[in-house]
Amino acid sequence: MMRLLLIFLALLIMASISKAQPPVGSTTCPVPKDKCEEACIQRCSAKGHKKRCLFYCNHCCNWCQCVPPGIAGQPKDCCSCYRDWKNQQGEPKCP
Repeated sequence: MMRLLLIFLALLIMASISKAQPPVGSTTCPVPKDKCEEACIQRCSAKGHKKRCLFYCNHCCNWCQCVPPGIAGQPKDCCSCYRDWKNQQGEPKCP
């Protein structure tokens, strides 16, 4: 019984880790990792919750190495990784 529980927990952890990985795709709006902060300040400039926006934008930029031009909420088509990365509720992770 205990062994079955351990196997179940291991599978559950593996499943959650695989869902946590963002999609990887093409980009026409690349941003080098050392420029993420700059790009995210611009992207989050009109957001009410700037701190949260900057946190997620920088996280997404560091992984996807791109930030769409414009402000948060505007189209993200130039970077499929940034656009398609979802949180556990299925909503966009990147602003």
